[in-house]
Amino acid sequence: MEIAQRIQKPALAKGPGGQTRRYTDTTILLMAVVQTLWRKSYRQRVDWIASDESLAHALGFRQQDGQVRTISQGHYWERRMALGLLPFLFFFLGLVAQLIRLGVITGRELIVDSTRLKAWYHHDPGAAWLKYAGQPALFGYKVHTILCRQSQLPLFVLTIPANIHDTVVGWLILLVTALIYHLAVWVVYADAAYFDRRFLRVVSHFLHAHPAVDYNLRRTGKRKLASRFFISQRRRLVLRPRAAIERHFAWLKRYFGLKYFQCFTFLRVSQFVVLTYIAALAIALAAQRYQRPDLIRRRSMVLAHV
Repeated sequence: MEIAQRIQKPALAKGPGGQTRRYTDTTILLMAVVQTLWRKSYRQRVDWIASDESLAHALGFRQQDGQVRTISQGHYWERRMALGLLPFLFFFLGLVAQLIRLGVITGRELIVDSTRLKAWYHHDPGAAWLKYAGQPALFGYKVHTILCRQSQLPLFVLTIPANIHDTVVGWLILLVTALIYHLAVWVVYADAAYFDRRFLRVVSHFLHAHPAVDYNLRRTGKRKLASRFFISQRRRLVLRPRAAIERHFAWLKRYFGLKYFQCFTFLRVSQFVVLTYIAALAIALAAQRYQRPDLIRRRSMVLAHV
């Protein structure tokens, strides 16, 4: 809340009859977070606030003429798009920093990976085509994530067009994350797509951590055979720990609707992705505040309690 209040100054808006109303950017940001948490449409979100005076007060709406004046659906959409991406990103970073201070996120073991999102609009100017050998082509985006293995909560997220290779941004987001939070990293897990000189150099020389990066044997030739020792070590040291981020992506897509967005352009999709990650961190923070660390990843139970 303190971080959100420092984002931008209040903006003026005109209500019915030309009456001036004041909706702060903090109110718009919190409305977007609550909308993502409860997975409601724009109309349902606005109607819910208009019918719940206590919620409207909590979000920052003021009372005028004996009743709380809330925002309209069209005005809410315009104000949310006008916020851009940076306020939501700063809010996300603030939540991560708070969870680090509380000891929920340790950042000792990090996992770097990406998941693909299919574009909602077939002419989305921000999306791009991606084609893997033996797999159907995808028109959409990639969501790169750095995950804390112990808590299975994200520390950083970046949305890019699907055609950009993982090695281009993998080392960069890892470096940015280390600089922002000053983490004492022990090991970094990643799949074979991140087996790159820059990524390995950042992990080894800058973070002074161990790079547990998967290796594709086909790089040394198609007839290269893996030994039994190599297979067992790969499964124990790389594949099993890295499975946590696959569960994380499945959790976000199923319980937070990460793949069910209905917007297009790079800015709107990026804003939706960051809001989804904010919702996941908000659930973890609420569970920690209520002294129920066992509910950190239980969205429905935390919302029912709240």
